[in-house]
Amino acid sequence: MDYKPYSMEWSRRRYLAEAIQKYFDTDASLDVVIDDILSVLEENVEHHKSRAERFQGVLDGLKSLPY
Repeated sequence: MDYKPYSMEWSRRRYLAEAIQKYFDTDASLDVVIDDILSVLEENVEHHKSRAERFQGVLDGLKSLPY
């Protein structure tokens, strides 16, 4: 895909391409690549779960206020 230079999409693709190239440059095994991808995704899931729980706590607190 061709993106407008320096657009958000262009930068995102560029960073991804550079990261992938690093795996090839260091002869990383497929297991390392897959483990890293899974690890990053799992960290993101945990981060978002934690944020959702904090938001839920605020929401529950607001709902318990007398009005």
